Amino acid sequence: MAQTTVYDFIPPNIRWLARPLGMVFLLYWLERLAFIGIHSQLFVNGSFSDWLEFVWLSIRFDSSTIASVNAVFLVFLAVPFSVNGLELKITKWLFCIFNWIFLAINLGDIWFFTFNGRRISFDTLSFLWKDAENQAPQLLSNYWFVVIIGLVIGWLLWKSFPKSFPVSSSKVKPIASVLIWLGFVALTFGLIRNSFQLKPLLPGHAFALSNPEMGHGILNTPFVLFKTYENEPLKAKKWLPDAVVRSILNQPKQAPNGVLKGSNVVLIILESFATEYTGLEGNPVSYTPFLDSLARAGLYFPHHFANGRTSKDAMPALLAGIPAWMDESFASSQYGTNSINGLGSILTRNGDETAFYHGGKNGTMSFDVFTKMVGLRKYRGMNEYPLPQKDYDGNWGIFDEPFLQYMAQDLSTMKQPFAAVAFTLSSHQPYTIPPSHKNQFKKGPLPIHEAIGYADFSLRQFFTSASQMPWFKNTLFVLTADHTQENHDPRYADIKGQYDVPLIFWSPSHKLKADTSKYVKHTDVSASLTDILGVNEPPSPLGVSVFKPNEIYPIEYQNGLFLLFHPSGVLTWKAVDLDKDWKWIPKKSDIEPDGLRKKIVAQIQYFQNGMVKNQLRGGLK
Repeated sequence: MAQTTVYDFIPPNIRWLARPLGMVFLLYWLERLAFIGIHSQLFVNGSFSDWLEFVWLSIRFDSSTIASVNAVFLVFLAVPFSVNGLELKITKWLFCIFNWIFLAINLGDIWFFTFNGRRISFDTLSFLWKDAENQAPQLLSNYWFVVIIGLVIGWLLWKSFPKSFPVSSSKVKPIASVLIWLGFVALTFGLIRNSFQLKPLLPGHAFALSNPEMGHGILNTPFVLFKTYENEPLKAKKWLPDAVVRSILNQPKQAPNGVLKGSNVVLIILESFATEYTGLEGNPVSYTPFLDSLARAGLYFPHHFANGRTSKDAMPALLAGIPAWMDESFASSQYGTNSINGLGSILTRNGDETAFYHGGKNGTMSFDVFTKMVGLRKYRGMNEYPLPQKDYDGNWGIFDEPFLQYMAQDLSTMKQPFAAVAFTLSSHQPYTIPPSHKNQFKKGPLPIHEAIGYADFSLRQFFTSASQMPWFKNTLFVLTADHTQENHDPRYADIKGQYDVPLIFWSPSHKLKADTSKYVKHTDVSASLTDILGVNEPPSPLGVSVFKPNEIYPIEYQNGLFLLFHPSGVLTWKAVDLDKDWKWIPKKSDIEPDGLRKKIVAQIQYFQNGMVKNQLRGGLK
């Protein structure tokens, strides 16, 4: 009689699935290696201990994902009764389809990360799906190789199965079979949870390294999708007494600056204009000669940070003082209907006529809806543009140069004072340049560089035309970018570099003054505008005027982790326990500055309570 071994206690159907599961695990690692290769700038500062933890955490995240996707198969195939050939054929098909879908999403996100700056969440996936029909042709033409790789992945999954189906074993007694099945159920759900702590494995755990940006490589996209499918609502917090929060955020009351009271305002949000692409801050190569000249003539802030990595993050921050501190964008979150005090609403009450200009197809990224929420009364998009077919870029909308010329003319029809916001688009992937301007702009190692050059040229043409308009000299121009984009310069490879975008204030008739050494952020822009225009009504206490000595350091949010940027380093916190999960990552000093923890806690507490109670607009009493 043959001796029973440990091998016999593993159900034959599970043994049949072992090799395909191993293939799935291998494919996630191959995709991770591709991610590391394409986004190598995120990993250049990793220490040896970081890499050891990288491997261990990657295994945990992958095993959780694979167990989540295949839980039904594992539980079904371990059942203590016979499974016939037809059922195994169906299982094979379903296994390949389900795993291929999630591997394909993870594969595509390797390239989409370049534009999103973080793993795709369920909210982002839903958002992308809405634009899929319009963008499918250009995506297929530019990323056809991803489709081919995806098909190869599907073929490898199919071929990983043994050619023959397993034969049931009778060596294990019925009671033992039931116990084995229960053990597999427990193991499967233990792998999904992947934590012995009170909370299961969460995306934020990936960033608990001394080099936190490596966390993007640890994560896989399906894991983030599962964790954000039903995002838990924010919870009201009481970490600090309300009086302490007020003292930190209210800051000393000062009258509005009012230097440019009665002036027009034109805020230009430049698509993907990372500081890295400019000649500012001593960068050796510049693709933005005009923007550089404007920065030298005006008020330029070298330490200015975007509040997120997408356009959806930038709009609420710039136009309503609402930072991107949730797993989903404010506009599409359950708090998207909250009462907010938008810049447009404030300036309309001040007597300004307001408008928003974007050359994209009306409805793109729901800009038309959100700009109404913040009180910008007029919307000028591709539908309003007089020659849409002539100047259409074939993908997103109207090329920057003609659309900005249209804007310059249209502003002349508005009653002064007016406030206008423009959002460019030609430096958005796939970086289309008009045929008449091909090979006119500096090409660099990244595809975006030439498009940045064209967008900068378009900006120059706009200012040339605007300078002839009657409203020009009475206008304050503010220029910034929505977010950064692909990184090439190693000086911008750290966590701060992922958010480093220009901020310029320029008036043709006034020499503006401010402390430009301060750390400033997107939410400071609208507060600065109301201040300099003499309006005593900032949109949110989460932003402060750059023209005041007050300072609230920039805070970023990545998958459950908050990061405060300070000249001496970065302070991170998971915002769960007031006394735990803090980490100081030094740059200039190993000593964490006093008071930083209270400053980050006060802001997050105010933000979450304001969202939950719909009192963000009310400010601080």
